Amino acid sequence: MVGVMECWKNNNPTIQQSTEVNPHLTFRIFMEYSESLRIGVKSIAVHKLRSLLTTLGVIFGVAAVVSMLSIGEGAKRAAIEQIKLLGTNNIRVNHLKLTGEQAEEADKKASNGLSYFDGQLIRANLPNITGVTPLKFVEIEVMRGNKESSGRVVGTDETYEWVTNFHPREGRFITPLDVQEAKRVCVIGAEIRSELFGYHNPIGRRIIIGDSWFNVVGVMEAKTLKEGKTSVIKLRNINKDIYIPITTALKRFTDDDRPNLVEEIAIQVKGENQVVTTSEIVKRILNRTHNGVNDYEIIIPAELLAQSQKTQQVFNVVMGSIAAISLLVGGIGIMNIMLASVTERTREIGVRRALGATERDILIQFLNETVLVSAAGGMIGVILGAIMAKGINLFAGWDTVISLYSVVISFGISALVGVVFGIYPARQAAKMNPIAALRFE
Repeated sequence: MVGVMECWKNNNPTIQQSTEVNPHLTFRIFMEYSESLRIGVKSIAVHKLRSLLTTLGVIFGVAAVVSMLSIGEGAKRAAIEQIKLLGTNNIRVNHLKLTGEQAEEADKKASNGLSYFDGQLIRANLPNITGVTPLKFVEIEVMRGNKESSGRVVGTDETYEWVTNFHPREGRFITPLDVQEAKRVCVIGAEIRSELFGYHNPIGRRIIIGDSWFNVVGVMEAKTLKEGKTSVIKLRNINKDIYIPITTALKRFTDDDRPNLVEEIAIQVKGENQVVTTSEIVKRILNRTHNGVNDYEIIIPAELLAQSQKTQQVFNVVMGSIAAISLLVGGIGIMNIMLASVTERTREIGVRRALGATERDILIQFLNETVLVSAAGGMIGVILGAIMAKGINLFAGWDTVISLYSVVISFGISALVGVVFGIYPARQAAKMNPIAALRFE
């Protein structure tokens, strides 16, 4: 056994030197690898078209991975932004308009839908909430002189700015006194200011809502809203809202049949861990006041985010499987071409072995070529994937974000494909009999 080891060391100078203290070992290994890399690059350059065709599977596989991860990251960030706007510790109760048999059943049970008093009842019975605010949406004409606004009037109370974390940039918001006395005051959104007042200061000026004059007492801060097809929740443009006291809205712009009807009640809970429990209590309260009629829906933004992320995980698995199949096909193509290349270069292998190249040198040479082809395909695939992600964003309206993580993962996978599918052809070349190789025609 000792004799065999000595013979093996004698035939492998690099291994022999590694057992001794040699200050030039690292440099020599580097030079050997550089020479092997140079030969690999030269071989690829000689067969440009064949190398390009070989990498197509890797290119499309990596492009699919990059674009898929960009869609997933874009959807994730969009969902988080939406949840931040709504609040992770918030609950939304929305009015549902019933039709047909459901409407008849609601009339029989004397349920008039979500009302202003439902919000007051929730506020009185739940000590763990920090705010409850009603929202009544009024579709009505808003004018200032000959300028007409495209905004929507929203009736609410003083707690709205704290529940939604949406505050005035200028002036003030609605006060308890405004609500108590049903005053004709309003707070306008940032875009409404531009539409009606341009660069002039709107505070203290008046606008016409319906057929009544309202004094502008505040301007809300501008909110950036980003909504695409990956949106979890459909958000209205709050920059175009015009806020008036809820009592004023119920008194002046209401349905005579349902004078206390509101479209939404926003509830803020003290802690995120209490949201689900609180929503169950809210549901029980509303079931009693609505006599068991489901003319409302309870939305928990945090749960919507979790559901969206689960859906996105399924999407990622499906797209990942498609990309994996493409990479598998690309890897098989690389292996096939490299096996053919080994056969074509049998005589070259024999000459190199005759001149002193070891099995390890031949193995590294062909493995380098495979990894180079695969890595080049990976780089092209990353560029193509970025272009595809941009195209998806422009033409399909999906939010896409290309992260460093997706680029590193995709390029790493392409290099791994080169290693995995290049080992067998490289071993076949390394194990080739030098004498037989020299005789090959």
